[in-house]
Amino acid sequence: MTGPTKGLVIIALAVIVMVSLNIAMWRRMRGGLAAAKAEQAANPELFDENGSRIS
Repeated sequence: MTGPTKGLVIIALAVIVMVSLNIAMWRRMRGGLAAAKAEQAANPELFDENGSRIS
């Protein structure tokens, strides 16, 4: 591969990796949010009216 083509391929691969990592992180965060909501529904006495955990 020549210089410009090689550069474009490297940039394209970097973008693909970043997007896939971003999607994986977003899914993990959504999973954590769903787990937190499930915990709040299962144990409402541990949370105040705003949804904050009572320590």
